[in-house]
Amino acid sequence: MRHTFFRVFLMILVANIAVVGAGMMLVEFTEKHNKVPESLLSKVGIELIERYEKYGLRALRDEVRKVERKLDGRIALFQENGLPLTQRSDRDSRERDDHHDEQDKDRRPPPAMPSIDERSAQFLQIRGGDGSQYLLVFRQRPQSDLVGPHFFMGLFFVGVLLSSGILAWWLLTPLRKLRTAVTEFGRSDMSARLSGRLIKRRDAFGDLARDFNDMSARIEGLMNSKERLLRDVSHELRTPLARIEVALTIAEDRHGQPAQEKYLSRIRSELHELDELIGQVLSLSRLEAASLKKQTIEVLPWLDSIIDDVAFECQLKNLSIERVGDKPTQFIGDPLQLRHAIENVLRNACFYVGQEGQVQVDLSQQGDYVQIAIKDNGPGVEEDKLEKIFHAFYRSSDAREAHSGGYGVGLAIAKRIVDAHHGSLQAYNRDTGGLAVVFSLPIN
Repeated sequence: MRHTFFRVFLMILVANIAVVGAGMMLVEFTEKHNKVPESLLSKVGIELIERYEKYGLRALRDEVRKVERKLDGRIALFQENGLPLTQRSDRDSRERDDHHDEQDKDRRPPPAMPSIDERSAQFLQIRGGDGSQYLLVFRQRPQSDLVGPHFFMGLFFVGVLLSSGILAWWLLTPLRKLRTAVTEFGRSDMSARLSGRLIKRRDAFGDLARDFNDMSARIEGLMNSKERLLRDVSHELRTPLARIEVALTIAEDRHGQPAQEKYLSRIRSELHELDELIGQVLSLSRLEAASLKKQTIEVLPWLDSIIDDVAFECQLKNLSIERVGDKPTQFIGDPLQLRHAIENVLRNACFYVGQEGQVQVDLSQQGDYVQIAIKDNGPGVEEDKLEKIFHAFYRSSDAREAHSGGYGVGLAIAKRIVDAHHGSLQAYNRDTGGLAVVFSLPIN
């Protein structure tokens, strides 16, 4: 983690140094680009001094204005005593300049020296015809000076945005990859792993990626071991069960007495229930890997055949099963596994509604998902047990008291099948009474 901190720190530092360096180089380039050649300034200065010495201040200032327009800048001329020759004065001063009243000019107080930006100004010393010294100062006009405080602030702001964007990309790219892998792993894709440059990084992100790969590999191994254990135990249990049933048949044929028939029949019934439970455990273990055979399912005939089969089984209870809705017409899935899941839920609903109950199968489409809601008018389920009914081997007290004969595996199998299709299975109590179980499956 310390290494990652220094990498982030250095990245921001280097980015800011690069911005400042680029700004300084741009300033230097702009200053050089804006400067007038010294030879040209020297020639201009000599001509201005000759004009001043020959024609006076008024002629000098008129010429200065012409040269300033030509060079697109400002010119200031100073005598060797520091008095400016090009400073603008009021109207009275201009009239005195026209009469070249040198004595009156000497009696005037020295005007304040104009402010000069030494960073961008050019200085040149000019010698007059009588040997006197003059100082020429030239500076480009402010509107032509592209580099200023606002420019630096804008440049720094752009640099901060750039460095922040690079930092965000550097941080979020590995996190996005990690989130994708975690999502896939959470959807029962035990082969989800991180690869490429991410696992080769020598920082906290690389350590996290390698730790995730190690964790997912261990969990996949544990899940595979559990599946093998369930399959092996289930198969091994069926062998002695088969032998017990054979022995039971022989006992009934050879030594059966009227008093014993009741007990032998009970033993056979328990054997069949145990065999059915083992079969459901095998189905549950196989669904962990979710090896599906997906194809296009024509929804209406497929769903109607499921309803007809369950209605035939429950015809003695005189209940009604009604389908509502006719869209979507197709979706992609494993028709056999999904049929098994819907039959489990539908049989469960038919059991709890009792005699002359009503069950409704509501077909609809929500975005890219097909929804199949199985609604009954039975007693419902307590709110704190709604999530638990999809856990393997869980049964509420109501189910036990009703002697349903189930093992709490049917809804768990349905949930695993739906999860394997990357869908969802939820239950809620209806406002009008009864329970609704909603299958939400992706259409494609």
